[in-house]
Amino acid sequence: MRFRIALLTVLLALTAGVAHADTITFSGYFDDAGNAALVGSDLGAPLFGDDWDIANNVALYQVNLPFGGNATFNSNGFDAGGADPYFTLFSGVGAAATFLYSNYDQAFSTGGDFLYVLPLAAGDYTVAMGVFANMSFAENLGAGALGDGFTRLGGPGYLGYYYYELGVTRPDEPVPPIPEPGTLLLIGSGLAGYFARRKKST
Repeated sequence: MRFRIALLTVLLALTAGVAHADTITFSGYFDDAGNAALVGSDLGAPLFGDDWDIANNVALYQVNLPFGGNATFNSNGFDAGGADPYFTLFSGVGAAATFLYSNYDQAFSTGGDFLYVLPLAAGDYTVAMGVFANMSFAENLGAGALGDGFTRLGGPGYLGYYYYELGVTRPDEPVPPIPEPGTLLLIGSGLAGYFARRKKST
C-alpha cells in the first residue's frame, strides 16, 4: 500500500506546476472619454466631436505571452450590438511595435465578430481594436510600425452603440514530457527497494 502511495506521489510531482491558459477580456466604448485605452488615429488624444471622430478612435492594449503557442483572439462586441471591429496585432509595445496580423480578409468580406487562433512566440504584443475600416498605416503601406498611426477610414455607420469586446486566451505552459514506461519502472523499482530495506531494518 505504501509503495502505491509513494508511486502516485512521484507521478503527481512529475505533472505538477503546469499553468493553464487564461483569458483576458478587453472591452469598452469608443465614445467614452474616460476610457484610458483610447487614442486618436494619429495616436494623440481621442476625439469625441461627432461620430466621424469617434469611429476613428482606437483602443490599444498590451498583452504579454509568458509562453509560446497558440493564442486565441475572440471578438464578441458586434453580436451584442456594438461596433463592427477592425482588429490589429503588433509585435512589441510602443511606437516601434511592428505589424503582425489583422482581420482584414474577414472585415472586408463578412465583417462582424471574429475568432482567430494564431501561433505566437512568447513576448510582448500590442492589440488595437478600432472600427471598420480604420487600419494601421503599418498594414496599409505594407511596412512601418504602430507609431505611424491609423488611416482614419472608420465610418459612423459601423459604430453600433460604440461598444467593443475582445477576449485574448494566452497559450498554456508547455506540458513536461510524460516519463517513458522504462523510466517509471526504474522509479518503481527504486521505491520498492527503498521500502523493502526499511521493512527489514524495523
